[in-house]
Amino acid sequence: MKILLVGAYGQLGTDLRKTAPECVKLICPKKYEFNILNKEAVKNFISKVEVDLIINCAAYVKVDFAEEEVKEAFSVNSYGIKTIIDNLNKEIPIVHISTDYVFDGKKWKYKEPYYEDDVPNPINIYGISKLAGEYILRNYIEKHYIIRSSSLYGVAGASGKGGNFPYTILKKAKAGEKLRVIDDIYMVPTHTYDLAKGIWKLITDEYPYGIYHITHTGYCSWYEFAKKILEFAGLSADIEPVKHTEFPTKAKRPLWSVLGTKKGIELGPWEEGLERFIKMIS
Repeated sequence: MKILLVGAYGQLGTDLRKTAPECVKLICPKKYEFNILNKEAVKNFISKVEVDLIINCAAYVKVDFAEEEVKEAFSVNSYGIKTIIDNLNKEIPIVHISTDYVFDGKKWKYKEPYYEDDVPNPINIYGISKLAGEYILRNYIEKHYIIRSSSLYGVAGASGKGGNFPYTILKKAKAGEKLRVIDDIYMVPTHTYDLAKGIWKLITDEYPYGIYHITHTGYCSWYEFAKKILEFAGLSADIEPVKHTEFPTKAKRPLWSVLGTKKGIELGPWEEGLERFIKMIS
């Protein structure tokens, strides 16, 4: 199976490359070869290769900047997928990575996860742009997988964000800085190495096309996540739980973006994923 991996050198793309099964031949263009903002570059590249499937990991992920960089966010997260579709044989399936931020967080009242059949209602530009990308894919390509995940972190770090949450916590703790971490926003931390293996299972086991939530199981606040990072790393730090109102941001964030699945792909407890990550970077 020949697969074109867009965004192959980002945080998730790196782990997809590491975990690719032997039956897969990956085509991994650099950004200058396949920039989804450049119609001609996309057209030229796709015309030169024959692939059986495309995985799109390219994304604009700067949540706060998106409130002002609206055009940039939509250019990558929604119009970018249309650029790929316009230059593709419509029989070629597309795997597209989406986000927990397509939901508004109101299920926190019931402490219930968001499932694949819950109605999205994003509350910031980033989430809206990602949901628009979902709708474009669903309405133009019949054979598609939309994968929503949550609070990603991996060894490669997120280039669009300049790292990830565990790296930030570890860096500050080693520098002896006091940590103030939000304790009233809940999510599912997801190790991209484990997510990548879940994606490959979806593809190679030929699951039915559609929307899938793939995360670890359980949930926590960012404060609880930070404490576990320190524990697994064997570090101590002065860490204080604070409310989200003490860190005003341009973009509103859902206070509850816990994902669950009704479709059977789970990655195991989030604590186990984190422990694996800490061992990988130690």
